[in-house]
Amino acid sequence: MANLLYHYCSIETLELIMKNKTFRFSSLGVVDDMEESMTSDYEDIGKICFVSCWTDLEQESVEMWRTYTGGVNGVRIGLPRNFFSAGLNENEIFNISAEVGNKNDVYISPPLLPPNRPELIPVTYTEDDYLINLSVVKMGNDVCKKCGNETSNFNIDTKYLGRFKRNYWSGQSEWRYRLIAVPQQYYRNNQSGKYLKGKPEEMVELMRSDLINMSFNNDYIDFPFNENVFEEMEILLSPLNSKEDNDDVKYILEKYTSLTDFELKSSELKIRK
Repeated sequence: MANLLYHYCSIETLELIMKNKTFRFSSLGVVDDMEESMTSDYEDIGKICFVSCWTDLEQESVEMWRTYTGGVNGVRIGLPRNFFSAGLNENEIFNISAEVGNKNDVYISPPLLPPNRPELIPVTYTEDDYLINLSVVKMGNDVCKKCGNETSNFNIDTKYLGRFKRNYWSGQSEWRYRLIAVPQQYYRNNQSGKYLKGKPEEMVELMRSDLINMSFNNDYIDFPFNENVFEEMEILLSPLNSKEDNDDVKYILEKYTSLTDFELKSSELKIRK
């Protein structure tokens, strides 16, 4: 398994990445494959899964140059697979996750389990409709051993969200960094006792309805990384770039990084605009 993963983007996006030291995670509710946010029993709850999309294909892809760079100009960034945690200890990674969650008014899950960073997963390509439209709801009723009162039990199994796509996407050979983010309002409702004020079956339905209808401040989350990873970064220039575009890439790296010795690789492709 090669150490590097690759991310295609425009030069404008490269500048934002270098300037802010973040990569953008998009909700499955806005990615190009509209099936990804849908489940068999909970509508489009996949929108709580946020992903940053990469590929393990070392060979250049004409499709990706055109699709993910805007078809005008761009770069392909190569970084080590563990770059989100590189140079950081466990407490630092946990604090970053908490800060990102508070900024976006979401709880990022799982916040307390190692490695406390975005989870890296390979996308599995399939024609199995069961995997494409997963069942995610687990619900029932519990009885309190102390007071005998019946309470609602409602959970969403998120571990497979964002892991499966149909075979016709397989040319992307995609890997993803994944975050599960639930609006904090849902937890504030829970803490206030909103879901304890009625019959268990009614409360389960209320929890379900609230979570489906809740909105996010943004349909993306910008997650930071340690700029030390720049020392291991590889930049490949798009075959669609002009000389001015390539000069802009060099300027961006000089302005926003401390790199003094970096190599900009030229594409081996010849593509007519």
